Amino acid sequence: MARIVKVDGDYKVSVTAGNTITLDTGVETGKTIVTGDLEVRGTTQTISSTNTTIADNILRLNEGETGPGISAANNYQAGIEIDRGSNADARWLFDDSIAWQIGGDSGEGLWLATYAGGAEGYIKTSGLVSGGTLYVQTGNGVISVTNSNDYEEKVFTYSGGSIVDGGSGVIIDDDIIPNTKAVTDYVAYYLANESAPSIVENDSEVRVSDFQTSGNPSQINFKIDNSSVATIFSNRSEFGDIRLSGNVISTTTSNQNLTLEAQGTGTVTVNDVLEITPTPGIDDALTDPSAPATGVKIYSKTASTGDTGIYYRNSSTQDEIISKNRALILSMIF
Repeated sequence: MARIVKVDGDYKVSVTAGNTITLDTGVETGKTIVTGDLEVRGTTQTISSTNTTIADNILRLNEGETGPGISAANNYQAGIEIDRGSNADARWLFDDSIAWQIGGDSGEGLWLATYAGGAEGYIKTSGLVSGGTLYVQTGNGVISVTNSNDYEEKVFTYSGGSIVDGGSGVIIDDDIIPNTKAVTDYVAYYLANESAPSIVENDSEVRVSDFQTSGNPSQINFKIDNSSVATIFSNRSEFGDIRLSGNVISTTTSNQNLTLEAQGTGTVTVNDVLEITPTPGIDDALTDPSAPATGVKIYSKTASTGDTGIYYRNSSTQDEIISKNRALILSMIF
């Protein structure tokens, strides 16, 4: 049978100091309903219910703080602690004593997963969602996948402990971050199976180009200080302005002189027969060359009265060098 106590003004139930006020509804059979606000002024609240349902969308901890951050009296920390029996209690805390600097920003206060006693805890999750760039600061540590099972084999295709191309390339997913072993294994695979088209340092390089890849004549080009100094083709080699093709030495451009020069007092020595082909040449229509500014030009064409076919031309004269027999005959005639 319900009983209602209704009074005008405040209503107070009081016991002597140290005693207990009990609202007893029976063993798990009734409810205690407070229709207004409930204010508890003690220092400790103990809730022994198995399940507690709270309709508030925000739980406010450390209420009444007046200083800049959580006070030293609270060890600069506020959060939730989980009783783990004989194991160290687990805590999810906000610690205002930790200063941080990351990604060009800085401040004080971080969230911590810890155990009672100070040991750091661990978090298991299937993902992290960042509103922008995700920064990771490790201090003097590293990011490690220690205790993962063959992590590198989730990055590249492996067989028998080595990277292999199963027909669709070796990369499993372009967005997977590799560990150190994956990188070293890939370098070994690349050196064994791929070919690098160039060797480069700053503005000097050696570059290989193959017809089957580029559609241009196959060649190896050498650059020093960003200037081409040599190119090797399948049928010739070019060093600066000099071309070597088979047993022929020539210039790379037409109407350019080819100079053989010995330094100092040395001489240019020919250790075999020297053949001078007659003019005009294959790519030179002139029968007689132009006069040199200095020195003399020696060339060959159809023999005339000198009977040698060897001619000279200096800055003022062009004539045939006469043979010994022809010189004797002419001396006897004249």
